[in-house]
Amino acid sequence: MRFGRFLLKALGALVAIVILAILALDIYPLLRPTAKTVREVATISIPTPVQIGRPFIDYLSVAGPRLYAGYASHGMVGVIDTATNRTVATIGGLGRVHGIALVPERNLGFASSSGDNNVNVFDLADNKVLKRIPAGDGPDAIIYDAKLHLVYVSDHAGKSGTLIDPATQTVVATIPLGGEPEYAEANPETGLIYQNLEDTSELVVVDPQRRAVMKRYPLAPGEGPTGLAFDVASRRLFSTCSGKLIVLNADTGAIVAVLPIGSGTDGADYDAGLRRVYTANGIGSMTVIQQDSGDRYHVLENAPTHFGGHSLVVDPVTHRIFVAYFGSLAVYEPISKP
Repeated sequence: MRFGRFLLKALGALVAIVILAILALDIYPLLRPTAKTVREVATISIPTPVQIGRPFIDYLSVAGPRLYAGYASHGMVGVIDTATNRTVATIGGLGRVHGIALVPERNLGFASSSGDNNVNVFDLADNKVLKRIPAGDGPDAIIYDAKLHLVYVSDHAGKSGTLIDPATQTVVATIPLGGEPEYAEANPETGLIYQNLEDTSELVVVDPQRRAVMKRYPLAPGEGPTGLAFDVASRRLFSTCSGKLIVLNADTGAIVAVLPIGSGTDGADYDAGLRRVYTANGIGSMTVIQQDSGDRYHVLENAPTHFGGHSLVVDPVTHRIFVAYFGSLAVYEPISKP
């Protein structure tokens, strides 16, 4: 009987915690202050199969009128029309999806899946899965190197990078990185790939042609880098670390600026038109940073977003920012311009 009463009390406490958490998530948006630099203009909910637990979107990719969201929780990719903010398709049965690399000249998308260690190839026109390519251990972030015409996958558990030829849809190389990779960026001018390593707090420069790491840049005082953005014009890298944005010279690895950002940061992106850096902070904010020059920056604000908003992408044409929180997307547009 004592155990039964204890069990009932424990279950009651658990239910209470769950209810409080749900209430907190629902009430939080009503208590947020008004942002000064961005304004929320839409919320996108993508239809998902019913299951226990909240849905979770990992990475986002945008090209032209389409945005692609990787649903790690549901093993699918959501396809959104950015003109209408409506879901136009879902691509299911893909394992634990993380990111999507887009190869527009071949009309192909490549979705990484750590659930089955595959990269799934799909047609951008009809959204049908064409092939599953066995990749490394724990495929996570994935990008397209347009200069060298290669898809690059960050294998988090395997501490390696996998190169895929989109023409043949086959793996052409696996590159040891010496750490757990998070997000990466490709230099469209040189084809070099810049890769965050979370566990070693480094950024490494990968040469896909030599199939090797050429340089290692320490990020201290930054720790645990995840998100990464790249300003091609000034050759500056923006690496999101725990509570800090580290700005590096891409050629030398010199740290040129360290800026405070919100807690729980994951993703980042750069708007070349407005010269702004955005970081998505899971605590419920988006740090908006103005670039004054290649080496000078200042924080405009920590704009309130949604709790759990950890990943984002900027549409370079409209300047709108899409922030992923759980299974939804919040759409923001800039209010003020420099």
